[in-house]
Amino acid sequence: MSFPRANILISGAGIAGLTLAFWLERFGFAPTLVEKRPDRFDEGYMIDFYGSGYDVAEKMGLLDPLRDRHYPIPTLQFVDDRGRPTSEMNVERFRALLDYRHFNFMRGDLEAVLFEAVAGRVSIHQGTTITSLENRPDGVAVRLSDGREAEFDLVVGADGIHSHVRRLVWGPENRFERFLGYTVAGGIIENFLDRQDAFYSHLAPGLQASVYSIRGGRLATFFAFKSDERLTGGRERQIEVLQTRFGNQGWIVPDLVEATCRAPRFFFDAVSQIELTPWSTGRVALVGDACQCLTLLAGQGASMAMAGAYLLADALRAQKDDFAAAFQAYEARLKPEIDRRQVEARKLASSFVPDSRFSIWLMGLFLRAAFLPGFRTLFRRQIGAGSLFAGDPAFSRPD
Repeated sequence: MSFPRANILISGAGIAGLTLAFWLERFGFAPTLVEKRPDRFDEGYMIDFYGSGYDVAEKMGLLDPLRDRHYPIPTLQFVDDRGRPTSEMNVERFRALLDYRHFNFMRGDLEAVLFEAVAGRVSIHQGTTITSLENRPDGVAVRLSDGREAEFDLVVGADGIHSHVRRLVWGPENRFERFLGYTVAGGIIENFLDRQDAFYSHLAPGLQASVYSIRGGRLATFFAFKSDERLTGGRERQIEVLQTRFGNQGWIVPDLVEATCRAPRFFFDAVSQIELTPWSTGRVALVGDACQCLTLLAGQGASMAMAGAYLLADALRAQKDDFAAAFQAYEARLKPEIDRRQVEARKLASSFVPDSRFSIWLMGLFLRAAFLPGFRTLFRRQIGAGSLFAGDPAFSRPD
Protein backbone atom coordinates (compact mmCIF):
# COMPACT_ATOMS: atom_id res chain seq x y z
CA MET A 1 0.00 0.00 0.00
CA SER A 2 1.26 3.46 -0.88
CA PHE A 3 0.21 5.69 1.94
CA PRO A 4 -0.18 8.99 0.08
CA ARG A 5 -3.77 8.83 -1.18
CA ALA A 6 -4.67 6.17 1.39
CA ASN A 7 -8.42 5.87 1.85
CA ILE A 8 -9.33 6.81 5.43
CA LEU A 9 -12.87 6.65 6.76
CA ILE A 10 -13.71 9.12 9.54
CA SER A 11 -16.80 8.46 11.62
CA GLY A 12 -18.17 11.77 12.91
CA ALA A 13 -18.28 15.15 11.17
CA GLY A 14 -17.95 17.17 14.35
CA ILE A 15 -15.01 19.34 15.37
CA ALA A 16 -12.43 16.53 15.58
CA GLY A 17 -13.62 14.74 12.44
CA LEU A 18 -13.80 17.86 10.25
CA THR A 19 -10.38 19.06 11.42
CA LEU A 20 -8.89 15.64 10.74
CA ALA A 21 -10.45 15.52 7.28
CA PHE A 22 -9.05 18.99 6.48
CA TRP A 23 -5.48 18.01 7.36
CA LEU A 24 -5.60 14.52 5.85
CA GLU A 25 -6.74 16.00 2.53
CA ARG A 26 -4.07 18.71 2.80
CA PHE A 27 -1.40 16.05 3.42
CA GLY A 28 -2.37 13.98 0.39
CA PHE A 29 -4.69 11.35 1.86
CA ALA A 30 -8.21 10.55 0.67
CA PRO A 31 -10.55 10.98 3.66
CA THR A 32 -14.25 10.13 3.67
CA LEU A 33 -16.59 11.41 6.40
CA VAL A 34 -19.77 9.74 7.63
CA GLU A 35 -22.04 11.58 10.08
CA LYS A 36 -25.20 10.25 11.71
CA ARG A 37 -26.87 13.68 11.84
CA PRO A 38 -28.86 14.42 8.69
CA ASP A 39 -28.32 18.19 8.94
CA ARG A 40 -25.87 20.73 10.35
CA PHE A 41 -28.08 22.94 12.51
CA ASP A 42 -27.15 21.81 16.01
CA GLU A 43 -25.79 24.98 17.60
CA GLY A 44 -25.06 23.40 20.96
CA TYR A 45 -23.74 25.71 23.66
CA MET A 46 -21.36 28.64 24.06
CA ILE A 47 -17.66 27.79 24.23
CA ASP A 48 -14.46 29.69 24.98
CA PHE A 49 -12.03 28.98 22.16
CA TYR A 50 -8.33 29.52 22.82
CA GLY A 51 -5.04 27.69 23.30
CA SER A 52 -4.05 24.77 21.08
CA GLY A 53 -7.25 24.85 19.04
CA TYR A 54 -6.81 28.54 18.27
CA ASP A 55 -3.30 27.81 17.01
CA VAL A 56 -4.57 25.01 14.75
CA ALA A 57 -7.40 27.21 13.43
CA GLU A 58 -4.86 29.93 12.65
CA LYS A 59 -2.70 27.42 10.75
CA MET A 60 -5.83 26.41 8.80
CA GLY A 61 -6.47 30.04 7.82
CA LEU A 62 -9.81 30.14 9.64
CA LEU A 63 -9.41 33.06 12.04
CA ASP A 64 -11.35 35.53 9.89
CA PRO A 65 -14.55 33.43 9.57
CA LEU A 66 -14.29 32.52 13.25
CA ARG A 67 -13.88 36.18 14.17
CA ASP A 68 -17.08 36.92 12.23
CA ARG A 69 -18.93 34.49 14.50
CA HIS A 70 -17.41 35.74 17.76
CA TYR A 71 -19.85 37.11 20.34
CA PRO A 72 -18.40 40.31 21.89
CA ILE A 73 -19.71 39.60 25.38
CA PRO A 74 -18.77 42.41 27.79
CA THR A 75 -19.48 40.73 31.14
CA LEU A 76 -20.54 37.45 32.66
CA GLN A 77 -22.74 38.49 35.56
CA PHE A 78 -23.68 36.27 38.49
CA VAL A 79 -27.04 37.08 40.06
CA ASP A 80 -28.90 36.07 43.22
CA ASP A 81 -32.48 34.82 43.69
CA ARG A 82 -33.82 38.31 42.93
CA GLY A 83 -31.61 38.89 39.90
CA ARG A 84 -29.28 41.25 41.78
CA PRO A 85 -25.58 41.11 40.74
CA THR A 86 -23.34 39.35 43.24
CA SER A 87 -20.11 39.10 41.22
CA GLU A 88 -18.98 39.27 37.63
CA MET A 89 -16.20 38.40 35.24
CA ASN A 90 -15.03 41.01 32.76
CA VAL A 91 -14.79 38.98 29.55
CA GLU A 92 -12.60 41.54 27.79
CA ARG A 93 -10.06 41.33 30.62
CA PHE A 94 -10.23 37.55 30.26
CA ARG A 95 -9.49 37.90 26.54
CA ALA A 96 -6.63 40.29 27.27
CA LEU A 97 -5.18 37.66 29.63
CA LEU A 98 -5.06 35.38 26.59
CA ASP A 99 -3.50 38.09 24.38
CA TYR A 100 -6.86 38.28 22.57
CA ARG A 101 -6.20 34.85 21.04
CA HIS A 102 -9.69 33.89 22.13
CA PHE A 103 -13.23 33.76 20.75
CA ASN A 104 -16.69 33.22 22.21
CA PHE A 105 -19.11 31.43 19.91
CA MET A 106 -21.52 28.54 19.86
CA ARG A 107 -20.00 25.11 19.39
CA GLY A 108 -22.06 24.80 16.22
CA ASP A 109 -20.43 27.99 14.85
CA LEU A 110 -17.03 26.30 14.98
CA GLU A 111 -18.44 23.19 13.31
CA ALA A 112 -20.00 25.31 10.56
CA VAL A 113 -16.71 27.06 9.76
CA LEU A 114 -14.85 23.73 9.68
CA PHE A 115 -17.55 22.20 7.49
CA GLU A 116 -17.24 25.06 5.01
CA ALA A 117 -13.47 24.56 4.96
CA VAL A 118 -13.75 20.93 3.78
CA ALA A 119 -16.95 21.04 1.74
CA GLY A 120 -16.20 20.22 -1.90
CA ARG A 121 -12.78 18.85 -0.98
CA VAL A 122 -13.82 15.82 1.08
CA SER A 123 -16.57 13.26 0.53
CA ILE A 124 -19.19 13.72 3.29
CA HIS A 125 -22.15 11.38 3.83
CA GLN A 126 -24.69 12.74 6.32
CA GLY A 127 -27.39 10.64 7.91
CA THR A 128 -25.00 7.69 7.69
CA THR A 129 -23.29 5.54 10.32
CA ILE A 130 -21.01 2.52 10.48
CA THR A 131 -23.06 -0.56 11.35
CA SER A 132 -20.15 -3.03 11.41
CA LEU A 133 -16.44 -3.14 10.73
CA GLU A 134 -13.80 -5.85 10.49
CA ASN A 135 -10.26 -4.87 11.39
CA ARG A 136 -8.16 -6.93 8.95
CA PRO A 137 -4.37 -7.02 8.44
CA ASP A 138 -4.67 -5.43 5.00
CA GLY A 139 -7.61 -3.05 5.54
CA VAL A 140 -10.88 -2.41 7.37
CA ALA A 141 -14.07 -3.87 5.89
CA VAL A 142 -16.99 -1.57 6.67
CA ARG A 143 -20.75 -1.84 6.31
CA LEU A 144 -22.68 1.45 6.38
CA SER A 145 -26.25 2.16 7.46
CA ASP A 146 -27.24 2.97 3.86
CA GLY A 147 -26.40 -0.62 2.88
CA ARG A 148 -23.08 0.08 1.20
CA GLU A 149 -20.02 -2.06 1.88
CA ALA A 150 -16.48 -0.80 1.35
CA GLU A 151 -12.90 -1.38 2.44
CA PHE A 152 -10.69 1.39 3.78
CA ASP A 153 -7.01 1.50 4.63
CA LEU A 154 -7.77 3.05 8.04
CA VAL A 155 -10.82 4.00 10.10
CA VAL A 156 -10.87 6.80 12.68
CA GLY A 157 -13.60 7.21 15.27
CA ALA A 158 -14.18 10.94 15.76
CA ASP A 159 -17.72 10.39 16.94
CA GLY A 160 -17.66 11.92 20.41
CA ILE A 161 -17.98 10.74 23.97
CA HIS A 162 -20.64 8.20 23.00
CA SER A 163 -18.49 6.88 20.16
CA HIS A 164 -20.06 4.13 18.07
CA VAL A 165 -16.68 3.12 16.63
CA ARG A 166 -15.26 2.75 20.13
CA ARG A 167 -18.18 0.54 21.11
CA LEU A 168 -17.79 -1.65 18.01
CA VAL A 169 -14.04 -2.13 18.48
CA TRP A 170 -13.23 -1.61 22.17
CA GLY A 171 -16.50 -2.52 23.84
CA PRO A 172 -19.30 -0.88 25.90
CA GLU A 173 -18.96 2.75 26.99
CA ASN A 174 -19.21 1.97 30.70
CA ARG A 175 -15.80 0.27 30.53
CA PHE A 176 -14.14 3.62 29.79
CA GLU A 177 -16.44 6.25 31.29
CA ARG A 178 -15.57 8.11 34.48
CA PHE A 179 -18.77 9.81 35.64
CA LEU A 180 -17.91 12.98 37.59
CA GLY A 181 -21.18 13.38 39.47
CA TYR A 182 -22.78 16.16 37.43
CA THR A 183 -25.41 16.44 34.71
CA VAL A 184 -25.84 19.22 32.14
CA ALA A 185 -28.75 20.32 29.97
CA GLY A 186 -29.74 23.23 27.76
CA GLY A 187 -31.46 24.48 24.64
CA ILE A 188 -32.20 27.42 22.35
CA ILE A 189 -35.24 29.55 23.24
CA GLU A 190 -36.84 32.88 22.26
CA ASN A 191 -35.29 35.97 23.82
CA PHE A 192 -37.75 37.28 26.39
CA LEU A 193 -35.12 39.52 28.05
CA ASP A 194 -34.67 43.20 27.25
CA ARG A 195 -30.94 42.92 26.55
CA GLN A 196 -29.28 41.64 23.38
CA ASP A 197 -25.93 41.09 25.12
CA ALA A 198 -27.13 39.24 28.21
CA PHE A 199 -24.82 36.74 29.86
CA TYR A 200 -26.12 35.77 33.29
CA SER A 201 -25.47 32.91 35.66
CA HIS A 202 -27.36 31.97 38.80
CA LEU A 203 -25.72 29.70 41.36
CA ALA A 204 -27.22 27.76 44.23
CA PRO A 205 -25.60 24.90 46.15
CA GLY A 206 -25.21 22.06 43.66
CA LEU A 207 -26.87 23.99 40.81
CA GLN A 208 -25.98 26.41 38.01
CA ALA A 209 -28.41 28.03 35.57
CA SER A 210 -27.02 30.30 32.84
CA VAL A 211 -28.54 32.22 29.95
CA TYR A 212 -26.99 34.27 27.17
CA SER A 213 -28.16 36.12 24.07
CA ILE A 214 -27.37 34.70 20.66
CA ARG A 215 -28.14 35.81 17.11
CA GLY A 216 -31.61 35.74 15.66
CA GLY A 217 -33.33 37.20 18.73
CA ARG A 218 -32.78 34.05 20.75
CA LEU A 219 -31.34 32.89 24.05
CA ALA A 220 -29.22 29.85 24.83
CA THR A 221 -29.71 28.21 28.21
CA PHE A 222 -27.33 26.02 30.15
CA PHE A 223 -28.02 24.07 33.33
CA ALA A 224 -25.60 22.04 35.42
CA PHE A 225 -26.35 20.19 38.62
CA LYS A 226 -24.79 17.73 41.00
CA SER A 227 -26.14 14.18 40.67
CA ASP A 228 -25.17 11.11 42.63
CA GLU A 229 -25.80 8.76 39.73
CA ARG A 230 -25.76 8.84 35.96
CA LEU A 231 -29.32 9.77 35.01
CA THR A 232 -30.95 7.77 32.23
CA GLY A 233 -34.28 7.84 30.41
CA GLY A 234 -35.84 9.60 27.45
CA ARG A 235 -36.72 13.25 27.03
CA GLU A 236 -39.83 13.08 29.24
CA ARG A 237 -37.78 11.77 32.14
CA GLN A 238 -35.04 14.35 31.47
CA ILE A 239 -37.58 17.18 31.52
CA GLU A 240 -39.02 15.88 34.78
CA VAL A 241 -35.56 15.85 36.37
CA LEU A 242 -34.79 19.36 35.13
CA GLN A 243 -38.10 20.74 36.43
CA THR A 244 -37.62 19.04 39.80
CA ARG A 245 -34.06 20.32 40.27
CA PHE A 246 -34.61 23.91 39.07
CA GLY A 247 -38.36 24.58 39.26
CA ASN A 248 -38.21 26.11 42.76
CA GLN A 249 -35.19 28.34 42.17
CA GLY A 250 -35.42 32.12 42.30
CA TRP A 251 -34.90 34.80 39.65
CA ILE A 252 -36.17 33.73 36.19
CA VAL A 253 -34.81 30.18 36.47
CA PRO A 254 -38.25 28.45 36.36
CA ASP A 255 -39.12 30.40 33.19
CA LEU A 256 -35.83 29.38 31.60
CA VAL A 257 -36.49 25.74 32.49
CA GLU A 258 -40.00 25.74 31.05
CA ALA A 259 -38.88 27.40 27.81
CA THR A 260 -35.96 24.98 27.48
CA CYS A 261 -38.22 21.97 27.99
CA ARG A 262 -40.34 23.16 25.04
CA ALA A 263 -37.34 23.87 22.81
CA PRO A 264 -36.93 21.72 19.69
CA ARG A 265 -33.15 21.70 20.21
CA PHE A 266 -32.57 20.20 23.64
CA PHE A 267 -29.57 18.40 25.13
CA PHE A 268 -29.19 16.50 28.39
CA ASP A 269 -26.12 14.46 29.32
CA ALA A 270 -23.85 13.28 32.08
CA VAL A 271 -20.56 15.02 32.77
CA SER A 272 -18.07 12.25 32.14
CA GLN A 273 -14.53 11.64 30.99
CA ILE A 274 -13.27 8.83 28.76
CA GLU A 275 -10.17 7.00 29.98
CA LEU A 276 -8.86 4.57 27.41
CA THR A 277 -5.53 2.96 26.54
CA PRO A 278 -4.45 2.46 23.81
CA TRP A 279 -6.20 4.87 21.43
CA SER A 280 -5.74 2.53 18.48
CA THR A 281 -5.94 -1.14 17.63
CA GLY A 282 -4.92 -2.54 14.28
CA ARG A 283 -6.07 -0.12 11.59
CA VAL A 284 -8.64 1.69 13.75
CA ALA A 285 -7.89 4.75 15.89
CA LEU A 286 -9.83 7.29 17.94
CA VAL A 287 -9.58 11.07 18.18
CA GLY A 288 -11.37 13.83 20.09
CA ASP A 289 -13.86 13.07 22.84
CA ALA A 290 -14.03 9.44 21.73
CA CYS A 291 -10.73 8.90 23.58
CA GLN A 292 -9.64 12.19 25.18
CA CYS A 293 -12.81 13.69 26.69
CA LEU A 294 -12.02 16.35 29.30
CA THR A 295 -15.74 17.05 30.06
CA LEU A 296 -18.00 19.80 28.82
CA LEU A 297 -17.39 21.79 32.02
CA ALA A 298 -13.62 21.92 31.42
CA GLY A 299 -14.08 24.32 28.50
CA GLN A 300 -11.19 22.84 26.50
CA GLY A 301 -12.83 20.01 24.57
CA ALA A 302 -13.17 21.75 21.20
CA SER A 303 -9.65 23.14 21.35
CA MET A 304 -8.05 19.83 22.27
CA ALA A 305 -10.14 17.97 19.68
CA MET A 306 -8.62 20.17 16.97
CA ALA A 307 -5.16 19.69 18.43
CA GLY A 308 -5.59 15.91 18.51
CA ALA A 309 -6.89 15.81 14.94
CA TYR A 310 -3.93 17.82 13.68
CA LEU A 311 -1.42 15.67 15.56
CA LEU A 312 -2.96 12.45 14.20
CA ALA A 313 -2.89 13.70 10.61
CA ASP A 314 0.65 15.02 11.01
CA ALA A 315 1.85 11.70 12.48
CA LEU A 316 0.37 9.81 9.52
CA ARG A 317 2.14 12.18 7.16
CA ALA A 318 5.46 11.87 8.99
CA GLN A 319 5.39 8.07 9.24
CA LYS A 320 4.32 7.61 5.61
CA ASP A 321 3.40 3.92 5.15
CA ASP A 322 3.79 2.85 8.80
CA PHE A 323 0.33 3.58 10.24
CA ALA A 324 1.07 1.67 13.47
CA ALA A 325 4.06 3.90 14.21
CA ALA A 326 1.95 6.94 13.36
CA PHE A 327 -0.79 5.92 15.79
CA GLN A 328 1.79 5.35 18.52
CA ALA A 329 3.52 8.68 17.90
CA TYR A 330 0.20 10.55 17.99
CA GLU A 331 -0.80 8.98 21.30
CA ALA A 332 2.65 9.42 22.83
CA ARG A 333 2.59 13.14 22.00
CA LEU A 334 -0.95 13.85 23.20
CA LYS A 335 -2.00 11.39 25.89
CA PRO A 336 0.26 12.65 28.73
CA GLU A 337 -1.20 16.13 28.23
CA ILE A 338 -4.75 14.78 28.14
CA ASP A 339 -4.13 12.78 31.32
CA ARG A 340 -2.88 15.92 33.06
CA ARG A 341 -5.77 18.04 31.83
CA GLN A 342 -8.33 15.43 32.85
CA VAL A 343 -7.05 15.62 36.43
CA GLU A 344 -7.28 19.42 36.33
CA ALA A 345 -10.76 19.24 34.80
CA ARG A 346 -12.00 17.06 37.65
CA LYS A 347 -10.82 19.71 40.10
CA LEU A 348 -12.35 22.51 38.03
CA ALA A 349 -15.79 20.91 37.74
CA SER A 350 -16.72 21.71 41.33
CA SER A 351 -16.04 25.42 40.76
CA PHE A 352 -18.72 25.48 38.05
CA VAL A 353 -21.25 23.90 40.40
CA PRO A 354 -20.25 24.94 43.93
CA ASP A 355 -21.74 22.69 46.60
CA SER A 356 -22.32 25.32 49.32
CA ARG A 357 -23.01 29.02 49.86
CA PHE A 358 -19.47 29.37 51.15
CA SER A 359 -18.07 27.81 47.95
CA ILE A 360 -20.15 30.24 45.89
CA TRP A 361 -18.72 33.14 47.90
CA LEU A 362 -15.18 31.81 47.40
CA MET A 363 -15.74 31.57 43.66
CA GLY A 364 -16.80 35.23 43.56
CA LEU A 365 -13.72 36.16 45.56
CA PHE A 366 -11.51 34.26 43.13
CA LEU A 367 -13.08 35.99 40.13
CA ARG A 368 -12.37 39.37 41.68
CA ALA A 369 -8.72 38.39 42.26
CA ALA A 370 -8.10 36.43 39.06
CA PHE A 371 -6.78 39.36 37.02
CA LEU A 372 -4.51 40.76 39.71
CA PRO A 373 -0.78 40.43 38.87
CA GLY A 374 -0.11 37.71 41.42
CA PHE A 375 -3.02 35.54 40.29
CA ARG A 376 -2.85 35.80 36.50
CA THR A 377 -0.42 32.92 36.00
CA LEU A 378 -2.46 30.68 38.30
CA PHE A 379 -5.67 31.57 36.47
CA ARG A 380 -4.12 30.87 33.06
CA ARG A 381 -2.93 27.49 34.27
CA GLN A 382 -6.31 26.64 35.79
CA ILE A 383 -8.16 27.30 32.53
CA GLY A 384 -5.63 25.35 30.44
CA ALA A 385 -4.48 28.36 28.44
CA GLY A 386 -1.15 26.83 27.43
CA SER A 387 -0.86 25.58 23.86
CA LEU A 388 0.66 22.25 22.87
CA PHE A 389 2.31 24.04 19.96
CA ALA A 390 3.93 26.94 21.82
CA GLY A 391 7.54 27.17 20.75
CA ASP A 392 7.25 24.21 18.34
CA PRO A 393 9.24 25.18 15.22
CA ALA A 394 7.84 22.23 13.23
CA PHE A 395 4.29 23.49 13.79
CA SER A 396 5.26 27.02 12.76
CA ARG A 397 6.69 25.94 9.40
CA PRO A 398 4.40 26.19 6.36
CA ASP A 399 2.92 22.87 5.22
